[in-house]
Amino acid sequence: MDEDIPALAVEALTKRHGSGAAAVDALLGVDLTLARGTFTAVMGPSGSGKSTFLACVAGLEQPTSGRVVLEGADVTQWDEARRTRMRRDRIGFVFQDFSLVPYLTATENVALPARLAGRRADPQAVRQALARVGLADRAGHLPGALSGGQQQRVAIARALVTRPALLLADEPTGALDSTTAREVLSLLRAAVDELGQTTVMVTHDPVAASCADTVVFLVDGKIAGRMAAPTADAVAAQLAHLDQLTGAAR
Repeated sequence: MDEDIPALAVEALTKRHGSGAAAVDALLGVDLTLARGTFTAVMGPSGSGKSTFLACVAGLEQPTSGRVVLEGADVTQWDEARRTRMRRDRIGFVFQDFSLVPYLTATENVALPARLAGRRADPQAVRQALARVGLADRAGHLPGALSGGQQQRVAIARALVTRPALLLADEPTGALDSTTAREVLSLLRAAVDELGQTTVMVTHDPVAASCADTVVFLVDGKIAGRMAAPTADAVAAQLAHLDQLTGAAR
């Protein structure tokens, strides 16, 4: 793969829900290009289009117009079967609610993407993924026997085990206390720095956003600003004045 090809390019992306007078425009011409091995936080008020953006990038929703290009491949018009394979093989997911299968052990949850693809999981890769998140000694535990932070670590290991083109994290620290949240954010940061993992994280938390390389602010379905090398204080200050953000980030 040509290293100059972006991990993700979103071009003039729009998404309209409904029709006629009841139509709601969730995205209005979003343009965003992410280089490989970068960590981007997406922030904005409720209803700004953050979740819709993630859903369109992941192929969970079909954009009304525009393009989603993953590692040089335009995936916008792929059919559902092909998008399902893309999500399974090329995109890792980390959710606020962990989304682990309760009757599977940590090892079995991490191995699940391969099983769903009809393949035998590589035991060494699974062990390494759990060791990377500090859970080698909890491999045989069910989610119910793990703390919230440990469950999120299993989810991160599952997301990374396939070495996806893109990791999408949706409020990954939203259900965690501040200390555990910092540990989870450190793991996401390490995946970028040590594995070159391209990561996009939706968050409301300025502290979480400060772990990213860049913060992109969405307002009313549009990119309203961008902040490089963010700090928690700078992000919090910007969130307090979102109405002053104008123009699209380039």
